[in-house]
Amino acid sequence: MTFSRYPMYNAMAAARSISVTYVPADCGSIIPGKSKAPQAFRDVGIISKLEEAGLSVSENHALESPATFAAATFVPGGVRNEDVNISVCKSVRQAISENLDSSSRSFQLILGGECCMLPAILSSFWQYAGSQSPPKRVGLIYIDADTDLTSPTDSSSIGTFAGMNMTHLIRLPGALKSMEQFSRPSGEPVCDASNTVFFGTNMSLPGNKPEHFTYLFDRNYKVVSSASVAREPEQRAMEALRYLEDKVDIIMVHLDVDSIDPGTFPLANVPNFTGVMFEQMMRALKVFLGCDKVQGLTVAEVNPDQVVGILAENKSL
Repeated sequence: MTFSRYPMYNAMAAARSISVTYVPADCGSIIPGKSKAPQAFRDVGIISKLEEAGLSVSENHALESPATFAAATFVPGGVRNEDVNISVCKSVRQAISENLDSSSRSFQLILGGECCMLPAILSSFWQYAGSQSPPKRVGLIYIDADTDLTSPTDSSSIGTFAGMNMTHLIRLPGALKSMEQFSRPSGEPVCDASNTVFFGTNMSLPGNKPEHFTYLFDRNYKVVSSASVAREPEQRAMEALRYLEDKVDIIMVHLDVDSIDPGTFPLANVPNFTGVMFEQMMRALKVFLGCDKVQGLTVAEVNPDQVVGILAENKSL
């Protein structure tokens, strides 16, 4: 990765300080590799680039050691490696809560790793927002090719925790009881139609089932397709912000890198041919990170092994 190409540094500069939290985990996936992502970001110099942009940077490690992939069976209605995944979420919630308590004005940059750490992150932000006077509301821009609305109780479920991320954020029927702890202070789910935007969703992806879209559209969720982002990234990003601007006070942006077409960005854990090129997604991200209400960014589903494999394959050709 060439970090000088990323527009996020200019947009983050308004915060003047950034709290970077590393989450080396791939325990909720179907293949290993994502646990290496935080170190890969460090190896390519993300901290020095942030500091060169004039930012004060603090580094935090949410986990004492990587939570790595392990082949496991599952009981229908559950997920593989449930205990490990819940433990990761608890550690992430504690880390982000401590960051917000000690440096609430710092921009929160969380690098992973698993997308399914997001309920813990949003729970921390809701706790922080509720402590303000008056209490604030938290919103989410969910940049992902997948809807992640698979339920543990689906007959076709193979127990992959990462594919259930939005199920636990919204708390759909069948969501794990163990994930209910990652909620608003009121006990309500962290996400609903009033504070959530699905951005860059691949409408033709077989895993995004008709019943998923039926659920979202019947409940008036804002869904922005990957095709529309590819055509007009800045305009779609501004529309997403306008949707949230009168509804929330704090916005988290979650970037699953599988929302970027692997033709120009072969770094996603599971490649997804969305048609959104790297530069197009960065243009949208620049709009998001230029908004004063955006106070955090999560980057997830980065698998450095994918690039290594592609480079090795090309070398052999």
